[in-house]
Amino acid sequence: MRPVVNSREMKQCDGNTIQHFGVPSLVLMERAALAVVSHILKKVPKGGSALILCGNGNNGADGLAIARLLHQQGIRVSVVQTTDNGKRSQENKLQCQILHTYGIPVGSQFPVEEPGPLSAGNSKTYDCIVDALFGVGLSRPLQGADAQWIAAANRMDGYKVAVDMPSGVSSDSGKAYEPCFAADLTVTFAYQKIGQLLYPGCAKCGVVKTALIGITDESWLESRPSCYLTEPSDLKKLPKRPSYSNKGTFGKVLVVAGSKGMAGAALFCAQAAYRSGCGLVKVCTPEENRAPLQTLLPEAILLTLSEQEWKPEPILEALAWADAVVLGPGIGTGEQACRLVELVLCHASAPVVIDADGLNVLSMQKDLLQRVPAGCVITPHLGEMARLTAKAVPQIQEELLPAAREFATRHKLVCVLKDARTVTALPDGTAYINTAGCSAMAKGGSGDVLAGILAGLVAQGMPVQEAAPLGVYVHGLAGEAAAAKTGAYSVLARDLADALGCVLNEPAKVAGAASE
Repeated sequence: MRPVVNSREMKQCDGNTIQHFGVPSLVLMERAALAVVSHILKKVPKGGSALILCGNGNNGADGLAIARLLHQQGIRVSVVQTTDNGKRSQENKLQCQILHTYGIPVGSQFPVEEPGPLSAGNSKTYDCIVDALFGVGLSRPLQGADAQWIAAANRMDGYKVAVDMPSGVSSDSGKAYEPCFAADLTVTFAYQKIGQLLYPGCAKCGVVKTALIGITDESWLESRPSCYLTEPSDLKKLPKRPSYSNKGTFGKVLVVAGSKGMAGAALFCAQAAYRSGCGLVKVCTPEENRAPLQTLLPEAILLTLSEQEWKPEPILEALAWADAVVLGPGIGTGEQACRLVELVLCHASAPVVIDADGLNVLSMQKDLLQRVPAGCVITPHLGEMARLTAKAVPQIQEELLPAAREFATRHKLVCVLKDARTVTALPDGTAYINTAGCSAMAKGGSGDVLAGILAGLVAQGMPVQEAAPLGVYVHGLAGEAAAAKTGAYSVLARDLADALGCVLNEPAKVAGAASE
């Protein structure tokens, strides 16, 4: 797990490095500027041109230092800076003075004169446009000249580079205000920012490169990161497969899923639990699903329910048997489904993964939320989360991380909030962002597979707090592997379950491919 930070945490680490460890801010600034310049020089030939847009804070000071270093490398630089609002930082003033001493003019009008050819629309063209207006600190729409400059820069040709964060994109939430800088490359410092991982902001960042400038893990002092990014090295935490073992060694999963006409939900979930390594899977489902399940997954143990003769005793026995439980995929929201949800929540002794209709029943009967045992996992997509919280889907999309955190901490459970970038929040507020996966996974049954993976890992002995973010990551990697084999349009839920073998049995290979 790699820390990712919000603006407050980044400022804290920056301040601790300067004040506690005594590293001068200008040293950090010079290293940051050198890192950005090294990337620009890979794209801009000697004698090329660059336009650098600078603000009044230390992000603008970084831009001024970048202009000097590019000038010294033979790049024709044109520098513009926003009007002094009386809040220009000391470092910014010093960098301005250094440019003046070198004879590099700093303009205040956009666009500045540049000897290159004119592009369509009669705009000046540059080989590179650098955004150093705001960095990580902005959490509002751009206004006035700032907005005009960014809009004009976006219309220009040339390789666009953001310094630390594209202006107009929130580093805390990924919200992208209009206009915002549309970067081809973002060079960020010390740690990736949360807003560089979440949509829509991440789409405005282009390729993100993290530069090490001297702010290290020691800079946290007594505090700790609150958010992490799952990454290939986390696959080392997968449960081991000891030679001296039997099916009981690897745990037992109870899947309470399916209804008449919804055998697939139970099938995909049970398949994924088996594929993730657990030893035994028992499926509690209506009698109508017996034939398809026995045909397509004969390895599963079946506990079938009759709507006419519904008895709790066999379910209670299965709950006592299980090391992990999946509750909800495809069970519907009728009377029997509500009785099932209440029975499982009141009597489960193992961790429960609540998915799909299990969540819909909870949203219908909010009092059942109080019966969810501590340490359970919920896996809502945006619509299900909206029903659970009585919030609109767009509001949850804009507040993905705080929405997951608030629900997890309030109800003392693990919340896996599914979106293009899934967020996993723990009861203590720690959160994990997953960037693995692809649009090929946007198919019916994909969530059932995820629920099975999570339960399979828990049944093998992984703590829920570790199994949840790792299971989400494994699910995403399986989606990438399935898409590589089948194509982005044609992946089915069964392909995700089948691809788990590649991910789990060759983690080093998968990790290497994912990190390239």
